[in-house]
Amino acid sequence: MLNAVPRILVYSRIVIGLVCVFLAWQVDDFRFWIFALMLTGLLTDIFDGIIARRLGVSTVALRKLDSLVDRFFWLMIFASCYLRYPLYTASIIPWVGVILLCEVLVFLISWFRFKKGPSPHNLISKAWGISVAVAFSVIILSGSSQIAFQIMLGFAILSRFDSALIYIILPRWDHDIPSFYHAMLIRKGKSITRNSLLNG
Repeated sequence: MLNAVPRILVYSRIVIGLVCVFLAWQVDDFRFWIFALMLTGLLTDIFDGIIARRLGVSTVALRKLDSLVDRFFWLMIFASCYLRYPLYTASIIPWVGVILLCEVLVFLISWFRFKKGPSPHNLISKAWGISVAVAFSVIILSGSSQIAFQIMLGFAILSRFDSALIYIILPRWDHDIPSFYHAMLIRKGKSITRNSLLNG
């Protein structure tokens, strides 16, 4: 039963994301509820991997599912922001499109080289995840976010660039690579050290 906890936490973000969209769609102001639910979803994202590694059930399939659900969850949060603050959110859609294009580029690199989707879980993506949470928190609570969103955009591009380099450099498909530097070490036949809390 305990082994199912990480997967339950992953799937819970789908429900949380949909509930956020539903609350944002309502006439009443539920922004504080949306904010609380977003933080709850963020906590499930942090602890699902930690618990999975502690239980020894951190499989490649689970990591890929986690990455896919993460994208769905944050898209639902973005949709919630759009429903509450359509004018501001519409103004940042082009930049969100840039992030999505970077995601597609990383996927294509991994797919054409290894016939598998990427699952780097690199360290800079952790910083990006924190910046996403901060940016959306500001948007949800205040209706706009200039500096926080720009910082988030910077981390998004850097993390995708790092991910692209990882799958260009790796001699064979792998997951949980801390950075492109570690991919270079793997290419040279050297072993790498992964953080037990941040990487598998």
